[in-house]
Amino acid sequence: METLKLTLTGEEEDGTEIYRSYFLVTDGGTMAGKGRASVIPMTSQAPMPEPDYVEVRDGGEENAIRSLVDVLLALPGNLGLVAALSEPT
Repeated sequence: METLKLTLTGEEEDGTEIYRSYFLVTDGGTMAGKGRASVIPMTSQAPMPEPDYVEVRDGGEENAIRSLVDVLLALPGNLGLVAALSEPT
């Protein structure tokens, strides 16, 4: 299991700063290659996907995190924001 923090920043059209933060948690599963990553919003304006996790059959936790970050970046409200991902802990 690993935990990471995803931070998204940007500006609204009127110049208002946007800040969103997510807490990501991985689970390698019981079978080699499988992976799951879940997301918890850390800021009130952070849009959430439905469901709040992704599962992958190959690539393990690393691929699950990549997939989840892609899902989060594609959400309305997050499009065009700059992403920063912390090192796994």
